[in-house]
Amino acid sequence: MFTLRDRRTGDLFDRWSDLGEKRRRLLERSWAGVFRKHLLENLPVDELSHHLDDRLGRPSKDLHVVIGVLILQQLHDLSDRATVEALAFNMAWHYALGVQSEADAYFCEKTLRNYRRLFIAQGLDELLFQRLTDRLVRAFDVDTSRQRMDSTALRSAMRSLTRLGIVVETISKFVRELKRSDPALHSRIDADMIRRYVDCEGDGAFANTSPSVSRRRLLEAGQDLLALALQFRGTAAEQLSSFAILERVLRDQFDVVEDGSGKLATPIAIVRKPADVPCDTVGNPADPDSSFNAHKGQGYMAQIVETWCDDDPDGKGNDTANVSSPDLITHVEVHKMTVHDGHRVEDAMAGLETRNLKPAMLLGDSHYGAGETKAMMRTREIDLVAPMPPAKGALSGRLTLEDFALDASGLVLRCPNDIKPTSTSASRVRLQARFDLSDCRRCPDMLRCPVQADKYDGSFARFQYTPVRVANRKRRLYEQSKAFLDIYRWRAGIEATMSRLKHQMNLANLRVRGMPAMRYVVHLRALGLNIHRCARVGQGI
Repeated sequence: MFTLRDRRTGDLFDRWSDLGEKRRRLLERSWAGVFRKHLLENLPVDELSHHLDDRLGRPSKDLHVVIGVLILQQLHDLSDRATVEALAFNMAWHYALGVQSEADAYFCEKTLRNYRRLFIAQGLDELLFQRLTDRLVRAFDVDTSRQRMDSTALRSAMRSLTRLGIVVETISKFVRELKRSDPALHSRIDADMIRRYVDCEGDGAFANTSPSVSRRRLLEAGQDLLALALQFRGTAAEQLSSFAILERVLRDQFDVVEDGSGKLATPIAIVRKPADVPCDTVGNPADPDSSFNAHKGQGYMAQIVETWCDDDPDGKGNDTANVSSPDLITHVEVHKMTVHDGHRVEDAMAGLETRNLKPAMLLGDSHYGAGETKAMMRTREIDLVAPMPPAKGALSGRLTLEDFALDASGLVLRCPNDIKPTSTSASRVRLQARFDLSDCRRCPDMLRCPVQADKYDGSFARFQYTPVRVANRKRRLYEQSKAFLDIYRWRAGIEATMSRLKHQMNLANLRVRGMPAMRYVVHLRALGLNIHRCARVGQGI
């Protein structure tokens, strides 16, 4: 039954008067004071109340306290048991949540888990983050015209598995779930397979596989995986989530081919080459939503957008920051590792625009600096300040168009070794410079130069490039100027935010798995960091 207390009506007696002036001031200036003053009355209780009956059932907990406890649990990175104890005994929690009765000061762990499960299932974490962040932006008069964006890799609570480990854990997970849900179907599984994959006992158990024989054992495990898939297709086992994972692992890790021909043909599983395995494959059946990135490993990617202000306007390193306006995280998104950062900019800016938080200037690293992304931001009247990705070959030490001297129309004047071309030409789609091949052969940079011998005329060397490359060269040279660097240096501040999220808010050591739970935790911990920052402003730090 739905229970809600009117918090807009003041109390007849101040139950905090016995704290004394100093202790009361400490509470008001802490995170508890920020939460009580600015957020407690703005919690989205209406969205949660739809799932409770007005008349039937036991009275629910006060929904303000329920939502507040979920936020404070992530703000302090507490386990369920520690959260229940903090609600029962912590004075700062009582002050922040406005706890007045014994009933509000206690949750059992099951109640906490049930409400959290409901929150995650309904996706209310994003709504909660946006509504309360918007409230903090208005309360602290935060300037949202200048923001910066970056991403960070996150890892859920899962082990790193080899390819053999993925197959073994997938089979074990399916067999165990089938035993719980349908014992009759489970009885059809070969007892030797249960011994090897679930009990891990006796000869042939995969728990004792050495690295030297893992590839041979992977082929054996693949045949067992295929046998289970063929055995239970078309049965009630197809409805199990573990069977869907089994089919996905079989599809990603193996190629199923026919051995033989005619009626005697039998399907067999052939191990795929590592290069042929998709990055979006299952890395651990305990968390099938995670994905793989060659640079950052297995896990999830989080996009973060935050405000920033120029606290050094004269460029002399003087600390003139306005302590009344904190830098707040305005946008959070969790997605797969396989999605490029540049593809998430438009959705982030569209979301900020609907909340009236659209920036006039957005800072980002080179992952966001592609020409298409910059043009897209111009249509939204946003100045995207981000360097272009390095030119192809530049990182390997090869010469690029940026090393050549060009005239105003984009034609080559001199090469990096001050050799002038014998002729230049330009068309609508291509520009060209021709050099004397004898000069190029005497050049010390011949092996790393983009100028190549003309296959039609053996006495010349040719260098061709497009007008787009000319525009990119102009942009890359501008990015080395003082005017660009004076603005772009403020992007580095978001690295400190990422560090605080991972270490102060402990996103580096998560206890959850799965995309919905990851989104829930990241949204609420980003909100928690915003609360901490507002509290520091109140303390004059």
